[in-house]
Parts: sequence; structure tokens; C-alpha cells
Amino acid sequence: MTQQRNILFISTDQQRWDHIGVETPFLRTPTLDRLAREGVHFTRAYTPSPLCTPCRVSWLTARYPSSHGAYSIGVNAAPFPGLTVPQLLRQAGYRTALIGKTHFVPRADEPDHFAGQADPSPEFFRSHFGPYLGFDHVETSRGHTTDAVPDMHYRAWLEEKGVNYAEWFPKMTGAYDPKKAGSWNIPPEFHDSTWVAERTTDWILSQPSDSAWCCWMQFQDPHNPIVCPEPWFTRAGELPLEPFPGERPGEFDDKPAFYREASGGDWSRFDDGRGVPCAYPVRELDAQARAALQATYGMIEFLDDRIGWTLAQLKAVGRLENTVVVFTSDHGEYHGHHGFWYKGLPAYEDAQRVPFIVWGRGVVPQRSTAVVNTLDTAATFLAMAGVEIPPFTQGNDLGPILKGEKLHFAPDCTLIENMATDRIYQLTLVTRMHKLVVYRDSDEGELYDLAADPDQLRNLWHEPQSADLKTSLLLAMTREQLRAQGPRHQRSAFA
Repeated sequence: MTQQRNILFISTDQQRWDHIGVETPFLRTPTLDRLAREGVHFTRAYTPSPLCTPCRVSWLTARYPSSHGAYSIGVNAAPFPGLTVPQLLRQAGYRTALIGKTHFVPRADEPDHFAGQADPSPEFFRSHFGPYLGFDHVETSRGHTTDAVPDMHYRAWLEEKGVNYAEWFPKMTGAYDPKKAGSWNIPPEFHDSTWVAERTTDWILSQPSDSAWCCWMQFQDPHNPIVCPEPWFTRAGELPLEPFPGERPGEFDDKPAFYREASGGDWSRFDDGRGVPCAYPVRELDAQARAALQATYGMIEFLDDRIGWTLAQLKAVGRLENTVVVFTSDHGEYHGHHGFWYKGLPAYEDAQRVPFIVWGRGVVPQRSTAVVNTLDTAATFLAMAGVEIPPFTQGNDLGPILKGEKLHFAPDCTLIENMATDRIYQLTLVTRMHKLVVYRDSDEGELYDLAADPDQLRNLWHEPQSADLKTSLLLAMTREQLRAQGPRHQRSAFA
């Protein structure tokens, strides 16, 4: 019997598709660049949803948000979450772990959800590491850069180090500014990216050499607040720092009305009383656009260094020889492009498109232009493990592409769901050439020729000469929805 391949699933949070060196050559990401050169670099990869929780639960369950129910940030889908990919891998003999970010439920609920009890004490996380949602071992924390007060396993790790961490986290001193971009005074050896790398490495090295394992290595960066530890921030100042162009005059005239509303900071039409987790114009960040770009580049180069350190430790003891490494991000970041920051509803490539690299045994090096979705990781992992892919799985097994074979599923397109609140539901179809965006409660829509107009400045939705194209894409969208929907279960009898 062929030995099962180990799986190291590395994700970042809110990283643009072009924020790696193989896309932006002056970025110094030697580890990711090597994985891209020696593995499969998917240049047209998209998120199942450009919001954290929906995407991450899609990775966990192999289903789109409309199926698993965690449709937005702040949603606690119940019952939750059904059969998970790590559960299926465990049934196949894998040891499973998750180190870093979870965000499968609202952030406020994460400690209780993990612990299975209300208000677990800080001491609980010194000795409890799972199981959780199919993972044998979990070490997690909440928050991003300075918006955090360290808790859960990350807090326990800092306290084991014997450091006074309050001076690094301004929420603990009353000096928090979510719109500050620049340097952060936390030493890199105590940053949560180092914690994720160190604990991931320790867990993998603790596994028996003859056992198969799947480890999710989940970083919090380069998510806002956009601050970066030294010396990484200063080093990034050596790079070209050309901010993305903001909103052009008249840019939203041919787009759905919410673009114009949102560009003025008004999401009130879609607010369900809990805010809209979406894109915003942030004038304070516009004024710091170069510093924000410098901090982002610094965070990404620091991440690459931490990933490289982990891979070097594993290689030194032969743990990479039978391992497949997958790298992606849950969604992108507008970063001031078109006048927006963060992620969400404006259906630009900035937020919907993500980096996606697969490297390891059995992977044929190539730069693939296939239109794929990171939801496809689920079916791909199961196929790698020799697990029969359940009928409820909505993604595709990318195995044939990884082996250098012809794309085996058609059409060459993907869907992106975005229901930021229960008041607005956006569905996007992306093909090799075009993007179509429809809305549940509006006759407005979007249609772009991505080849001729990659910045999506001209909406063809209402142009008469595009009517036939729109009809064909609407049909393709419907067929892709039907393909993804089912069947959910196998038939067992005639009646």
C-alpha cells in the first residue's frame, strides 16, 4: 500500500493574490517563490467568500456558505458544522492539528466553543488542546496585530516565556488606534507569527515518523491593523512603495448603487444592526498609504521567513519527503484600490482573488491558469488521503492538475458567495475571460471583460451589445450552481 502523504495547509489572513514575489518581483518571499517554482502556482484562484468565517468554514466542511450556514462574520451556524474534512481524515488514519487562527464562529464565542464550557479560565489553555471539530490537537488565539488582547493558547505561550506583553498590545493600555499604519514595538520572537511557526513545528516533529498527519498552520497576518514588527517594517522601506490608485472620477456611475453609497462610508441600507463586515473608505489610511503598504510588505516578508524556518526544521529531519504543502489566504485586501480598504462586497479581484500554491511529492511544477477555488482544497486533501469524496463535497479534486494532467472538470469557472448581512446577497461567477455579479434583491448587476479590463472600470451589464454574453454567463452560473448543489447523499434503494 502506498504511504499516505502528509498535508501541511498554510493560510494567511487577508493577503492579496499579487502580494508574493512571483507576482510582484521586488517582494522578498523566497520560501513562497520556491514553492511556486517547484510546485503548482495557481494564478487564477478565488475564495469561496471574501469574508473570514464563511471561507474558513468552507475549508472545514467542503461546502459553500449557502450550504454550511456560516454566511458572514459573526454568524454561529447551528447545528455546527456537520461532518468536517479533518474528521474524514482522522477516519482514514491521519493525525490532525490546527495551530493559529480558527474563526469558525464569532470571535467572542471562540474560547467557549473550543472549550465546550462558558468562560474557560486562562489556565484551561495550558493543558487543553482538543479534540475540536475533527482536529486532534488545537492551539489558537484571537485578534490581529494590535487589535488583540492575547488569550487562549497564545497567551499561555507568552506567559510561559515570562514576558510582560501588555506594553505591546495597546488595547491593554488604552492607546489602541485601529487606523494607525506603521511600525509595531513587539519583538518578532514574541509575535503570533513566530508562535504559529514554533508550535506547528513542535507538533509535527512530535508525530511518529510512520504516521500520516494533516496540520493546518493558520496565520493572522497581514490583516489590519496594518502594523509590523521591526526590523521587518524598516527593511520593507527599501522596496518600491507605490500605493494603489484610489477612486477614479465617475468610477461607480455604471455600478450598482451600493458602490456609491459605500464610497461615502454609508452601509446603512444593508446594516442589520450589527454593522456590515465589508469594505470601507478609510481617509486616515489613505493619508498613510505608503506606510500601510510598507507595513504590509513587512508582514508578508516576515511570514515568509517564519514559513521558511518551519520548512527548514522539517526538512532537516526528513519530514518533508512525503509532505504536500498548500499555501493560500482566506481572501484578499483592497488596500486603498478604488478607494476601499479591507474586504467584502465590491466585487473586485483585490478581495476575491487569492494566492494559491501546492508543492510536494507527486506535484508536477507548473504555472496553472485554471480558474479554481480554494474550496477545492477539501476534495483535494481527501483524494490525497485515499478517502472517498462524499457526495456533499462542493469543491473539485485538483489532483489531475497537480499531476500535470488535463483539467478534468468543466466548465473552467468558479462561484464566489458573499452574504455580508442577511440584507444583501451577492453571487459572482468568474470564468477565464469574464466576471458576472448578480444580486438576490436587485435588478442591478455587473459584467466585466477581465482580459481587456482587469481593473473592472467598465460595467457591461446594461450595454445592449453585451446582452448575448450576459445570457450565456447567466446560464453558466446556473449550471455551476446546480453542479455544486448535489446530490448530497447516495441513493440506497428504488423506493
